[in-house]
Amino acid sequence: MNSIEDIDVKGQKLLLRTDLNLPVEDGEPQKTVRFRRYLKTIEELSDRGAKTVIMAHQGRPGRNDFLSLEEHAEILSESMDKEVEFIPGFFGSELSNTVEEMQEGDVALIENVRFLSEELRNASPEQHAQDIFVNKMAPEFDIYVDDAFSAAHRSHGSMVGFTEKLDSYAGPVMKNELESCGKVRDEFENGLLVLGGEKPSDLIGIMEEMIESVDKVLMGGVPGELALMIQGHELGEKAEWIQEHGFDSKKDELKEMLENYNEKIILPEDVTTESGNYKVGEVPDEMTWDIGPETAENFAEEIRNAESVVMKGPMGAFEEHPEGTRKVVEAMAKSEAYTVLGGGHTSSLVQRFGYELEDFSHVSIAGGAFVRYLSGEKLAAVEALK
Repeated sequence: MNSIEDIDVKGQKLLLRTDLNLPVEDGEPQKTVRFRRYLKTIEELSDRGAKTVIMAHQGRPGRNDFLSLEEHAEILSESMDKEVEFIPGFFGSELSNTVEEMQEGDVALIENVRFLSEELRNASPEQHAQDIFVNKMAPEFDIYVDDAFSAAHRSHGSMVGFTEKLDSYAGPVMKNELESCGKVRDEFENGLLVLGGEKPSDLIGIMEEMIESVDKVLMGGVPGELALMIQGHELGEKAEWIQEHGFDSKKDELKEMLENYNEKIILPEDVTTESGNYKVGEVPDEMTWDIGPETAENFAEEIRNAESVVMKGPMGAFEEHPEGTRKVVEAMAKSEAYTVLGGGHTSSLVQRFGYELEDFSHVSIAGGAFVRYLSGEKLAAVEALK
């Protein structure tokens, strides 16, 4: 796979697929670890003299965060201390005139690519190469660069279609994520998996791929709660909530993992509800929100004694009940082990709890792509770049 770092981009008209999909609070896009990571690529290409047009998405049709990228252009301009022009159209004079007038180092941002219905179709690179917007946009550029690792599992037009039309390269974020996540997947021996979050279905593949090579798996969040339910523990209102949301869809697979690797999988011993902390088996008819303090300390101790740790997903509803997740992240940040945080929510915990990226060996900014790559699956955009 070719890397954009290996060629001279000075004066080149460059189409950069990045990921500026930001969390939206009170209608305003928020800067995150992911934003800063991708911003660095944009700044590097500008400094190297490329004429860079950014292609990105925000949200998905029907959701509250499905917004225009015009405000993102303003955020980029402020962050780079230089004007980033917003291009409201995808082809025609709005695009061609802007590209034609760009000087070396200039940066522009095109509208939310998911405004195009063709974009969201899951299809092969050959099929997406026939999309109208791909055919009309490609002739305007010399080079296509895919740096959007966090969307690399999606076989969408902007991710795979241009590789059929233009000389194509991986950006620095894409390259670094593949190298670091590949090291975790292929060389992670005698380590510790810390798995949480909301969807147990996301984690079954990781466990199946890696459990033979790890010492222990610490399970919190909804996956840990589902595991407790499988073992016959009552979890109050949370059990019904898990079933209503379909988070028990991989119940049989998780049950099999618990039976086959009982000695490796460590589950919560206590949980936190609105009224307090309770031992597993003594939980009142309330919603559970977090692992309890005893479990948090046990998990932290396991992390302190580990040589390598991978964490995917928070230990509970960390926005309102952060203590269990905070304790686990703190133990990782202070550890001298090889530590990896993965997943969109998980990477945001670095900033939320006051740590720096440098406090961890690697912080992956991807969610779905991180899960699929660690599960041994091929990523559509990576295969297209190859």
